[in-house]
Amino acid sequence: MLKSLTIKNLAIIEDITIDFSSGLTCLTGETGAGKSLLIDSLNLIFGKRADSDLIRFGAEQAYIKAHFINLDEKITTYLKSQELPDKDLIIERVITIKGSNKVLVNDVLVTLQSLKELAFLIGDIHEQHDTASLINPETSLTILDAFGNLTEVLNSYLILKFNYEEKSKLYEHALKETIKQQDQLDKFKYYYDELTKANLVFDELTALKEQINTLRNKKEIVTNLEKAYENIKIITEEDLLYQSLKALQSLEKFNLGNLQERVANSYYELDDLKGEIYQKLLEVKDVSLLELNNLEERYFFLKELEKKYQKPLNSLITYQEELQDEILKLENYDLYLEKLLKQKEKAYQEAFKSAEDISQKRQKLALMLEKEFIASLKNLAIDYVSFKVHFKKTELTNNGIDDVIFLISLNEGEPLKPFYKTASGGELSRSMFALKMIYGKVHNLSLMVFDEIDLGVSGEASLKVADALEQLAKERQVIAITHLPQVASKASFHYHITKATNQERTTTNLKLLKGEERVYQLAYLLSGSKLTEGALLHAKELLKEKKP
Repeated sequence: MLKSLTIKNLAIIEDITIDFSSGLTCLTGETGAGKSLLIDSLNLIFGKRADSDLIRFGAEQAYIKAHFINLDEKITTYLKSQELPDKDLIIERVITIKGSNKVLVNDVLVTLQSLKELAFLIGDIHEQHDTASLINPETSLTILDAFGNLTEVLNSYLILKFNYEEKSKLYEHALKETIKQQDQLDKFKYYYDELTKANLVFDELTALKEQINTLRNKKEIVTNLEKAYENIKIITEEDLLYQSLKALQSLEKFNLGNLQERVANSYYELDDLKGEIYQKLLEVKDVSLLELNNLEERYFFLKELEKKYQKPLNSLITYQEELQDEILKLENYDLYLEKLLKQKEKAYQEAFKSAEDISQKRQKLALMLEKEFIASLKNLAIDYVSFKVHFKKTELTNNGIDDVIFLISLNEGEPLKPFYKTASGGELSRSMFALKMIYGKVHNLSLMVFDEIDLGVSGEASLKVADALEQLAKERQVIAITHLPQVASKASFHYHITKATNQERTTTNLKLLKGEERVYQLAYLLSGSKLTEGALLHAKELLKEKKP
């Protein structure tokens, strides 16, 4: 039960605290006095997103606190599951201009989502625009699902539906790609064959570069030894040094020193040197040049492959393996398609089965709702009611496989039609009231709040609505904003809301009416601004009729 509500610096509300009791509490007041701000405050307590525009002009923050007592078992169970104190329940909302808002449950910071989950267990708030949802056929399914609390199963279904959509997209994409497969297969096979024949080895280019540098040094030695050998060979082949020796030998009778000996030594030394250089050349040359040519050819071949495929050598080896996988996939593409199709069909069956389960739950809910709704409306001064929750099967949508619309007839002999084609304003209000009463019963709510649920209701119907609210308040706490004296007279607590201007600032004021003040307020609601004796007597009679 909501024990009290404190509101500070919210729009034209400066600082008020409202005490509530079990049973029915009514709030009356002129339009614009601040009644709807009380609904806004309760909506914030129930998890509505905060807007800094609600903060009273000149204030840094707005503050709302709700104190609940005598908690239901489902509420205490939830609090325990969240490791929160569970004796009483105090919910606080702090809204700041800077946006550093706070949500506290029993002095513990919680998320807005956690607050919404908790509020769902506490009660329900009817706002004036909620009634308009009845004239929108698209909201019928939303209303029906709310009775069954199908959020969790719908979320599970949506996961399955999303999985089916992803599998379907994958299959359709693969199907469109079929035409391109043969061209890709031929291309991949060519690439794979070329890379396979290349006998690629990790880090081969680095190793080749080192070997080539070593062999290029050997090439320089071979080149210069060949040059030296060829030059000495020219000298020895032309026999010029030998002829010089013969010439000096003919001059032996002349004393020319050791010239003959020196030339002879040079001749024999040069011949020996030629043989040694040739032997060294054979040793060094061996097969080095052939090996160098082969290595260089291999090196430049690999560099060309890198350039062609725009990949370094090691990546080409990885790419070769990838090509093998792609070729295997393409060569078995029919099997791949068949696999994707089976995955798609399985995902569809899982999603459809979930949607069917939800549909069956909805149809059971619909039977209950039809029966309860007709009975409730008949208690609200509507003599004839025929009501049907009409189902139409659809393809898989975010709502399952059901398209639902509420059909109603309020005149015997008239066919069932959507609400917007047949119900008046007062009939729409009473229809929404009936739905809300059933909703509260189904979910065993401890608190129900109504903002002008009696809009457009008059005459005998207003008495029936008042009686229904009074009866409802015996089962759960009810807070109602109303302009109907018949409803206000049934309240255990009757607050009157006014606004006043002081020092050029407007402020909402709240007063608990008792005795004559309450009689006068009811008379005012009956007759308008001009009070009459008849209105006063009628007001007193209404209060006397209040059931104990």
